[in-house]
Amino acid sequence: MNPASPFSARVPRLARFARSVRWRSVWFVRPAALIVHVLLAVTAQAGESCPGETWESLTADEAAAFGWSVEGLAEARRYADSIDTAAVMIVVGGRVLEAWGPLERKFKAHSIRKSLIGALYGLRVAEGLVDLDATLADLGIDDNEPVLSDAEKTATVRQLLQSRSGVYHPALYETAGMKAARPERHSHAPGEFWYYNNWDFNALGTIYENAAGRGIHEDFHRLVAVPLGMEDFQPGDGGYVTGDDSIHPAYPFRISTRDLARFGLLYLRGGRWGETKVLPNDWIEDTLTPWSNAGTRGAYGYLWWLEDSGRHLPGVTLPPGSYTARGAGGHYVLVVPSLDLVLVHRVDTDERGRRVEAAEFGELLRLVLAAHEPAVPLAADWEGDGLHRLPRQEQVAQVLPLLMTRHRVPGAAALAIADGEISWESYHGVREAGRDVPVDADTIFEAASMTKPLLAHLALKLVEEGRLNLDRPLAEHFDPPYLPDEPEHEKITARMVLQHTGGFPNWRPREGKLTVKHEPGTRYRYSGEGILYLQRAMERITGRRYDDYARDHLLAPLGMERSDHVWRPEYEAIAAAGHDAEGATKTDRRLYTRPNAAYSLYTTPREYAAWVIESMRPDQGASHSLSPESHAEMLRPGGHPTGREPMERRGNSGGGDPRFGLGWLVETLPSGVRRVRHSGSNGTGFRSYVEFDPDAGHGLLVFANGIGGSGLREDLVRLFGVP
Repeated sequence: MNPASPFSARVPRLARFARSVRWRSVWFVRPAALIVHVLLAVTAQAGESCPGETWESLTADEAAAFGWSVEGLAEARRYADSIDTAAVMIVVGGRVLEAWGPLERKFKAHSIRKSLIGALYGLRVAEGLVDLDATLADLGIDDNEPVLSDAEKTATVRQLLQSRSGVYHPALYETAGMKAARPERHSHAPGEFWYYNNWDFNALGTIYENAAGRGIHEDFHRLVAVPLGMEDFQPGDGGYVTGDDSIHPAYPFRISTRDLARFGLLYLRGGRWGETKVLPNDWIEDTLTPWSNAGTRGAYGYLWWLEDSGRHLPGVTLPPGSYTARGAGGHYVLVVPSLDLVLVHRVDTDERGRRVEAAEFGELLRLVLAAHEPAVPLAADWEGDGLHRLPRQEQVAQVLPLLMTRHRVPGAAALAIADGEISWESYHGVREAGRDVPVDADTIFEAASMTKPLLAHLALKLVEEGRLNLDRPLAEHFDPPYLPDEPEHEKITARMVLQHTGGFPNWRPREGKLTVKHEPGTRYRYSGEGILYLQRAMERITGRRYDDYARDHLLAPLGMERSDHVWRPEYEAIAAAGHDAEGATKTDRRLYTRPNAAYSLYTTPREYAAWVIESMRPDQGASHSLSPESHAEMLRPGGHPTGREPMERRGNSGGGDPRFGLGWLVETLPSGVRRVRHSGSNGTGFRSYVEFDPDAGHGLLVFANGIGGSGLREDLVRLFGVP
């Protein structure tokens, strides 16, 4: 086995999970489709399905059973027609879901050649003809002037496969970008640094042919194309590029779209083709290990590109375990194991100027994935017992990236609470679109309106201390009056504010006075202004600015050291950026330098979960905890009808009338289970959601750095119906 990856030890596990998902897919159901019997029949065969002499296509019913929309795929095709796409083939369950263009035409493969030779290496390593730990010196590998140094010759075959040789000698068949990015000669020792290096890839060709005693293209035809039943590839479809820069020639391929689809499917099937083992499975495991961080492109294995935290292509967040072979000009072989999917994209790069940029392919892929309704596991396959079950982390981790892609959300986090403790955390995408910093446990999000329940907790503590009365007018704490020209506001109490019945609008008009819109306490009207009014009253009661008081009396005692109601300078390095509905960074984002209990909390999902766990439990015995009586008051739905529809959950719209307790919205289901929830929506480009069952101690949090996060959380709750 190979040494541990210097980049990450977790992704091989996720990749193995993703490849195994298809075996468990008989437990998946699409509530909207109501065609479970078809899905079971189709997926029972999907894990082993491979084409025969020619490709078979899915029927319309089978495509629907896999969750694919014909109309959505047609939209993707229309977009492809507007760019330089020449051919596309989408394979699901080993059969063709959709395809267009000249699938038999042998286009240039460009850098996909590297993934093709990688398969040959897997075979020769298994036979013992190639030793991955052999050095260039062992193999007699050198180059023309300036020749390799002794230090460079210590690079191993494994390091060439990883593109970490440290040999920065001029190479053949390089793009201008590769030449420009090449590090200075001798600037890094072998294995120390990753650089996408054509010298490594070309030297691998020389090493292979020396070891095998055969040509690369001849062997690919005999050992891969024939066993897979490729319809078009012949040994003459490859050649060599020589020149003065290096003695190691490049070995370009021409290969058809439908043959590349077979090659991608071989890797998806773990190296097996029906009953035949074509490639060793452990070679594929090693190939798909992330040996290097590749920035916005994710990670790099052995001659394949891998997703990392969903990062892989612009505008798309991919499920764990996804990977691509890719070539200049817009050639891709994409494998998404969780969808049992292979997608091949080709461009006629024989025509000068024809190319599809990465962002264009990303948009095409986004449209393809948006045409898919994610499958969700039956509750019987969840964690927990009886009615109190939660989806497993890996189940959400496969669906959440697809929803992020659908709703153009660059980065998101989901966190589950079970039995009053954090059960799992799942982080996907990037903090800011176009940058390579992934969302992780340290990422600061805006909680937006999920800031409000914290005010309710602190207000109830003041009630317990006898410093605030829920049912006395807040005006008693102001001299002069808060609104001198609006006498109706003097009737508003803290209870009305926390149940959103005080009568203030959500926010005062940009130009004009704040007024009360209805008799206080008589009906529901959601109001951030009311929350701010209560905040000002509490500041007068405590004699302190709200952010300072909240930090000392709630955030710090809960260990929420990174959370605050105002922007801190240290957030600059760890905060997510907000994004608009198209997934573009909002350049006009306002940073909150003054606390506002209605929306200004900066926090991490993990720290907010500590607060949610506190909100689930009555009287924890700590000075900051609520008494059982106050806790019950907070979660009792005593406000006026909100007119809000119950959340749709797994095809069931729930029941009852969601009403506010004190700071929290409470939805009582027909079963008697209480779903306590709150959402957040800031114009700075953030969306958030929290929901919990206080009796079971289960909960779910979702944070998103894009406006599309509203649709994302609605879909997530609709699909999983959690907690």
